[in-house]
Amino acid sequence: MPRGTQPEDAAGRLQCLECGRWYRRLDMHLHRGEDMTPDDYRERHGLAAGHPLVSPELSDRWREQARARHARGELASIAQRQSPEERRAAGRSGNTRHVATAPRPEVRAIHRATIVKGRSQAHANKRAALEALARGLGHSGWESFIRDTAQLSLHEVGRRAGRDPRTIAYWRRKILGDGWVTAGARLQPRRAAAFARLDAEFAARGWGDLAAARRAVGRRGLKGVAAEVGSTPSTLLAWEEHRRPGQGSG
Repeated sequence: MPRGTQPEDAAGRLQCLECGRWYRRLDMHLHRGEDMTPDDYRERHGLAAGHPLVSPELSDRWREQARARHARGELASIAQRQSPEERRAAGRSGNTRHVATAPRPEVRAIHRATIVKGRSQAHANKRAALEALARGLGHSGWESFIRDTAQLSLHEVGRRAGRDPRTIAYWRRKILGDGWVTAGARLQPRRAAAFARLDAEFAARGWGDLAAARRAVGRRGLKGVAAEVGSTPSTLLAWEEHRRPGQGSG
């Protein structure tokens, strides 16, 4: 049995790693049968300082009994039973035990596995919430929602979904690829109309691209081109970027 592992059978009993027998309460067995403290046992077998030595079924039963007694007023809370000094002392004791056991390779491996599992579960929960949200908005799933709303602005999609626009941008990049910002089919309607008008203006003047337009207006440069076609320099630069190979229909 690898160090840092506490075997458990189908009935929830724990196996003593000293004698091999099965118990619902290892702490009692260690005291009476092995002459060991729980801390000694955990350290010898590479278990974390807070690793439970009681079967899950028994632990759950005690927890429910304690809750029932507390609800009936028969059991005071820890805050009521202990003074602030006692609670601080207990916290220091727990921290000391953690510092003593956390550096052990077996314990670090347990901690890392728990973190990875927690992150994976959190990611799955978030994706399930997005899938449910998309279905509630009339789409077959979250990916379908992102594709069906690709022509809308980030703020508009974020408003519909109740999500931050940066979240929508993340999923567009993940689902649609890095070219989603300037791809022709995904332009915002007003930007698409502005670019179409520039296409017509340039075609009417016989300008193949922005460089040709600059040559035609001479020293007036980019501002001169913008004045000729009734646009702005920034829009012209965005239009030129959009017309590059692989960035749209051109």
